Amino acid sequence: MRRVLDIACGTGPHLLRLAARGYRMSGLDLSSDNVEYLRGRVREAGHEADLLVGDMTDFRLRAPVDAAICMQDSQGHLLTNEQILAHLRAVARALRPGGLYVFDRYMASSWTDPARQWSWSKRRGRLIVRASFSALNDVDPVSQIFRERMELEAIENGTRRVYRQTHRSRMVFPQELKSLVELAGGFEFVQWFFGFKPHQILERSKHPLLMVVVLRRR
Repeated sequence: MRRVLDIACGTGPHLLRLAARGYRMSGLDLSSDNVEYLRGRVREAGHEADLLVGDMTDFRLRAPVDAAICMQDSQGHLLTNEQILAHLRAVARALRPGGLYVFDRYMASSWTDPARQWSWSKRRGRLIVRASFSALNDVDPVSQIFRERMELEAIENGTRRVYRQTHRSRMVFPQELKSLVELAGGFEFVQWFFGFKPHQILERSKHPLLMVVVLRRR
């Protein structure tokens, strides 16, 4: 059974899907509330997982894993190159030699109008939930830091509640990312893609918004 680490696992959407496919999962998240909630979800689904509360820039696992993932631009919470280097070194320590690290990062395809927004809705019985999410707002081209905003609207039995959240994130350009990987040591570059499309190599893509990177532990 292959062991996979989900970094910034949150409430576990990727962890649970991989566990259902037979992988032995580990999860790391900075939020103890997320980890406790996920622990219940894992139990309820009949799976097992090693869950850890910790910082993605400084953590150690009890046993090495064969692969690691970090999805939904969670690396964007690392606002400096020093934090990114510390993160890459921590992931390298957690992987077996030859193990893969797969992650995604937002990219700006235009400085004049880089913001992107998505929205979706779900209905279950009398409960309706609408969500909207936007990234790459208020980009600072020097620090490469921008704002992400999310709004959740819940309507149930005529009662409406709205939850809003905003936080800072940082984009990293492809050439900068490659330099940071080399500087961190421990990894070799395998490939990068525009989104989760193995036929779309990043260099051959027009106006990419999402960079998916694959690294291999030396």
